[in-house]
Amino acid sequence: MAGVSSVFALLAELQQRYDLPTASLGWIAGAAFAAALVTQLSIARYADRGYARLVLRIGVTAAALGLLWFAVATELWQFVAARALLGAGVGMLVPPARRAILLTSTGNQGERLGTFYAAYLAGFVFGPPLAGALTVIADVRLPFAVLGVAVLAMLVPIARIDMPEAERNERPATKADKRVIRRLVLDRRVIAAVLVIVSFRYSIGVFEPLWAIHLDRLGASTMVVTLSLTGFALPMLLVARRAGALSDRYGPRFTSIVSALATVPLMASYGYLTSIPVIALLVIAQGLCEAVQSPGSQAALADAAPQRDAASAQGLGEAAGSAAAAIGALTAAPLYARAGAGPAWALAGLVMTALLTSSTLLDRPARPTRRGRAAIETGP
Repeated sequence: MAGVSSVFALLAELQQRYDLPTASLGWIAGAAFAAALVTQLSIARYADRGYARLVLRIGVTAAALGLLWFAVATELWQFVAARALLGAGVGMLVPPARRAILLTSTGNQGERLGTFYAAYLAGFVFGPPLAGALTVIADVRLPFAVLGVAVLAMLVPIARIDMPEAERNERPATKADKRVIRRLVLDRRVIAAVLVIVSFRYSIGVFEPLWAIHLDRLGASTMVVTLSLTGFALPMLLVARRAGALSDRYGPRFTSIVSALATVPLMASYGYLTSIPVIALLVIAQGLCEAVQSPGSQAALADAAPQRDAASAQGLGEAAGSAAAAIGALTAAPLYARAGAGPAWALAGLVMTALLTSSTLLDRPARPTRRGRAAIETGP
């Protein structure tokens, strides 16, 4: 994730060095989300069929190769392809990792998902300043080379991870296995949980092509942009485990909806603000809300789906989120270039409102009773 956040932070630098048009920056971000969508819908289900460890290894390898390609790319199509490979890798490695957490948790899945999210966020905290420093030392290619080698080296420690594997079935997959996605999308509670994930990932899709460009036009330097992303992620990292535990205490559905709604006015306001310190304070508040929202929405999806489809459900949620992020990235950059910052960020807030309203109508989030909280805390 340090490599992913480096793309966020260095996009303006890449634009200046390689003369990339502003409207095309959305293609770099959108390619990652589209590639992740494909892998999450087609490959994630194999983690439920005895291949979780293999899917994890392939994902790590693809992410590493994407970062290394970023280091040598010079043209727009190359950056798009490299970002797609990086996105495909992330799309493959996350579902089996979450599956392992969900199948080994006993009443504390929110807290453990929060811990996983903290590790995920560590990249966003330390990636941008590291990338900024390496760019100052050499140029914009060095961060991607260093991080690509580091990710590739992770194949060694993950080989020792104890992944809960289903027994491999030597016969061909049954019709029920092949229709797992169709079965999940017909469940109203699953769709309601997925829409919260979609809202979050759509906002990330808007962030990626706009954040560095927006702050750059307000006069921020590359280092200030990288530090702003650290300011966004560092509070999330510090509270991620406790934030995840909130969903164990108050229910994942309730906490994910409430925290997601709190981010909407913040998202809509960025385009109308011109003070970089004020924007930095607001993005910290948004980060804290998202620290509650992310593990809560994942746990809510796990609660809504059958346990036998754990990785498939998480893959569906990630796939829907990737599609939303791709739409956000591909539409935000052209809108920003044509209409300006205000309409681009405000539209993002309106889309998030529509998604969260639909989720609430499909499955009303009720705060659990004292008896319900006790059941959540003690586990099955």
